[in-house]
Amino acid sequence: MRTNSLSAVLLAAAMLVAGSGRIIAQDSNTKFKDRYAKWQQSHPFTLGVMSYDMAYLPHWYENAKPGLIVDPDMDVFREAGLNLLDDVSMSAGGHMWYPGVRAAQKAKVQYMILGAGWSGLPDFQHRVKWFAGDPKFVGVQLADEPYDPQDQKTFAEQVKWMRAAHPRLLSLICVPMTDQPKWKIMWDVIRPDGMIYQWYPYHTSSGKTLDINPAMYACLGYSSEFCKARGIAFFVARGASGRKRSDSTLRANTFCALAYGCTGFIDWRWGSTDETTGYVRYKDKKAIGKTKHFEFLARINAEVAKLGPALLKLRHIRTYHTNLTTHNTWAGPLYGFAESDTLRTGKLTGLTGRTYPFQDHLMVGFFRDASNEEYFMVANKINSRATDVDHAGLATQVTLTFTDEVTAIERLSRETGKVERHELKDHAFTFKLPAGTGDLFKYAGGRSFVGVEQRRVR
Repeated sequence: MRTNSLSAVLLAAAMLVAGSGRIIAQDSNTKFKDRYAKWQQSHPFTLGVMSYDMAYLPHWYENAKPGLIVDPDMDVFREAGLNLLDDVSMSAGGHMWYPGVRAAQKAKVQYMILGAGWSGLPDFQHRVKWFAGDPKFVGVQLADEPYDPQDQKTFAEQVKWMRAAHPRLLSLICVPMTDQPKWKIMWDVIRPDGMIYQWYPYHTSSGKTLDINPAMYACLGYSSEFCKARGIAFFVARGASGRKRSDSTLRANTFCALAYGCTGFIDWRWGSTDETTGYVRYKDKKAIGKTKHFEFLARINAEVAKLGPALLKLRHIRTYHTNLTTHNTWAGPLYGFAESDTLRTGKLTGLTGRTYPFQDHLMVGFFRDASNEEYFMVANKINSRATDVDHAGLATQVTLTFTDEVTAIERLSRETGKVERHELKDHAFTFKLPAGTGDLFKYAGGRSFVGVEQRRVR
């Protein structure tokens, strides 16, 4: 698991962006295109985390004392708002078991494993068969950053076998989102059912700009289009590692991804010996408490869980920025809200908001449901890497304006999961949006809000 870097951002840029500003079409010919959609129908919006037993350094399996328990605490896991454990412990030699799986099985929580199958197909088959009879076993992360061409062929062989032997299991690979076009090659060879993209946008700021580098949004757009064209999962790994993250950066990492059509999160990582990494901290091979990220992530996860059922029933169309004009980047195109296209109904005519020194620092992702009704998620892009600032003071008073035909809108509350109806005044609606956060809306008067039991509040 690596940190995103801009050191290779110009690599093969001409291969990624056409002169017209459109992403060059990719090969989407695969008979497995609907596998992820079928899998997702029977699973909730994914809020997962990778559990790696090397957090218990020194190696817990060396000279372990009788009675040593290294399994994750699943009560704390649930408190974090998580619903899937991805045990990647087998990524190093010498491990005799997946301690995260053992804990997930006892707690009846859905789980995945890292197949660790670079040693060949028989080893991979053996590990999958360990758990294949358990309905809570839902998939396999084939690899983390599979750059080696020979390994890619090995993983492709494993995918082919697993689809035939255990078609209900999802296959994933984890890749750095900025490594275009290398991860495209990985997918072309391996053909997994989904991608876990490491999107760590807070590593891209500089001393001259405290904002996320705009190309990082283009990375989201390119990845979103790539996954949609192939019908595969678009998961994001939020980087709760390294130095301490602020609430607003973790929120931006989450809601900006959602505004681009992200369909789930599998974070890096659950435990660490560092108090600023992951969800829980370990010392002397024992969990000693929650990290400084835990409270932020638990609150964010609870909000996403309220929006998730609706988002899974929507298809992402395109995302636009109010403070940017349409232009190409090394990672693909970015679209300004003023872009003239036919992808939107045009009912939302404007969105503004100012929080000094930011003016209109907003983005809006458009979606459609199965009946072709339009939804939109408005996100406040403001975030601060500093942990000692008043993040409440970074909230923006946002004003949305609409055409005359729109008299009311509905918002799905992140706090309650209920649908709120808001009558417009002078064709506008004003609300406060916390830093890094997004709200999901639709126009009132049509069909009910998808994915939600109808309990409207005013």
